[in-house]
Parts: sequence; C-alpha cells; structure tokens
Amino acid sequence: MNKENCEEILMALMAVFDGEKTDLSPEQLNSHLASCENCRTEIEQIQSTFALLKRQERQPSEANLWSAIEPRLQTKIYWQPFVFLAVFLVAYKFAEMLSASDPGFAFKIVPLVFVAALFVFLKENPFKINTELILEK
Repeated sequence: MNKENCEEILMALMAVFDGEKTDLSPEQLNSHLASCENCRTEIEQIQSTFALLKRQERQPSEANLWSAIEPRLQTKIYWQPFVFLAVFLVAYKFAEMLSASDPGFAFKIVPLVFVAALFVFLKENPFKINTELILEK
C-alpha cells in the first residue's frame, strides 16, 4: 500500500477508537487492514496501549493542598520597597541620560548594587521558587 493511504487509514481508525465518525466506511477500513501488515501491526499496538490504559485506576490524592497554600496567600506583601526601587531606577536613568559626559563603569554598576542591597534588606528573594513545600495529609 502507498504511505499516504496507510496514514489516512490509521488516522481514520484512531478516530473510530475515539468514537468519532470518519469519511471511510468500516468495510474500507477492514479491507485495508486485511491486506496491509504494517497497518495491522500499528493498530494492534494502539489497541494494546488502549487496553493497558483502561486497566489503570486513578488514585485520588489524599494531600490537602489548600491548607498549604492558604497561609501563603494571607501573608502581607511589602510592596513599598519595590515602589522605592522603581522610583530610584527611573531617577537614576534620567540622571544618566542628562549627563553630558560618560560617568564611567562605577556609576553604571550603582543600580545593580542598589537592587542587591534591597534584597538583602528584605532578607528574601521574591523570585525564589519554594521547592520545599510540605503538604499536610
């Protein structure tokens, strides 16, 4: 069989497995499967995969996620330091733009130092992902 025909047949058979309608009749599909070893092998693999998946049971999780998430939502977020940081960085950029001469490398590293100092002051990196979340059972 040609490759395009086999692909069309396999797509139609998978649609039938999913409960969808196809343009091809069941007789056309069966006659192709009777004459094409490759398609039969492919369909047998798909059927065995479906059978394996049907035998699996969904195991409900007994972990209570909300009890771990709710306290983190109620913690107070200190946004004022970030507003101060934004104002400082905008003012710094204006000062840099208005400067007639090149202020040098030391002047350009000031924002980095300021941001690092702010995070040290806050004692927490707001971009850190907590991978040690403990869930209650």
